[in-house]
Amino acid sequence: MLRPRSLGYLLLALLVAAVFAALGQWQLGRAVQAGTVIVRPTETVKALAAVARPQSQQTDASVGQLVTTRGSWVAGDFLVVGDRLNRGDRGFWVVGHAIVDEPARTSLAVGLGWAKDRASADRVAAALNIHPAGDGTITGRYIDSDPAEPSVSGSPTVLSAVSTARLINLWSSPQIPVYEGVLTLRSAPAGLTAIYSPRPEEQVELNFLNLFYAAEWALFALAAFYVWYRLVRDRWELDTADPEDARELHAEAGAPGGGAGRA
Repeated sequence: MLRPRSLGYLLLALLVAAVFAALGQWQLGRAVQAGTVIVRPTETVKALAAVARPQSQQTDASVGQLVTTRGSWVAGDFLVVGDRLNRGDRGFWVVGHAIVDEPARTSLAVGLGWAKDRASADRVAAALNIHPAGDGTITGRYIDSDPAEPSVSGSPTVLSAVSTARLINLWSSPQIPVYEGVLTLRSAPAGLTAIYSPRPEEQVELNFLNLFYAAEWALFALAAFYVWYRLVRDRWELDTADPEDARELHAEAGAPGGGAGRA
């Protein structure tokens, strides 16, 4: 390895590997620069019917979108859901049942607000069940419904998930069709805190073709060192072989297409 020719080959391998590494770095930069940032106008309030459809699965375009609709609240269908985090604090949601106008007579689950303790949430839900707000505009963020999680103990109406599939079985007068998602109100009613429902994070789609090229250049850089290693090892095997084996190795090295040559 310390022979001048071997050191020369090593310097050449280092130079080639450096060029390949630079090309790989360039391709990696291109992959990031060419990445597509998926920006959705989630903070522009749109009509609920324009981004979602009843009795249909939610789409990427609808989840997290600020929406508005008009409707009326159903007395007796305000429920309390526990185990809800709001800016890191655990508490309770009050969830209502709205009959919206788009399309006519369609059910929508609405998270009205959050309370730190169950007693406060129960008081607000009880008051709304007796005197619900009148018809009007409902505005908030449209989010995913939770999976249905039946209670394993206690009352079957004690909820720990805001699941449309579960709520529709508890509403006193369910309406079909029903929106699958849940709307969280922008402004909570008196006695509750607005539900923290931030805008969705922007997604970045990388250019995977450039990433593949970057990985290829890294492999080529490693290959340069492997070629140097094989040249040096072949020379070492030639020098340490028995005289008879050495003659055979010399003959193989000199034959067309044989050996790696001298190092």
